[in-house]
Amino acid sequence: MRVELGLFAFSPAMGLLAYRTRDESWWWVLFAFPAAIGCVVAVGAWVVVQRAEAEPVEFADVDDAGGDILGHIGSYLLPVVVDVSKATEEIVIAALALGFIVQIHIATGRVHVNPLLYLLGYRTYRATTATGVTYYLIACSDPATWSGSRLCAPLGSSILIERRRDARESAALTG
Repeated sequence: MRVELGLFAFSPAMGLLAYRTRDESWWWVLFAFPAAIGCVVAVGAWVVVQRAEAEPVEFADVDDAGGDILGHIGSYLLPVVVDVSKATEEIVIAALALGFIVQIHIATGRVHVNPLLYLLGYRTYRATTATGVTYYLIACSDPATWSGSRLCAPLGSSILIERRRDARESAALTG
């Protein structure tokens, strides 16, 4: 699941590099293919979360993981900083640099933090349940305002996602 989430997280950077190399023979495919896979993963994850049965989860501790997003933001600057129109060497350097960045994020488990989710109103947290299990929690409401359990859908074995419709229903019932 980490490789797929890595492709999803870095698909905008890869898409920008594909766009920047569009006039450079076939090199654009080097970036466009993984970007397209990342988009397919995003759609697949959305479908899985929408179809999954949300279950009530009570959290004992929730910490903001927003600081982890800085590594993604840095990689998104790569297509802006590297001028791939100058030479094939620049394209290879950009591909290797982005490949190393993605690999490091996958190896360290930071692929769960996706900057695109922030644009959609979600935030990422490290959350420990009342039973002591730790997850990455992707939520659209503020956990500081929660009381009791929260309806969340699983995405893989280490990620829980608060669905927007469940968040609205929970807010309507408690407020």
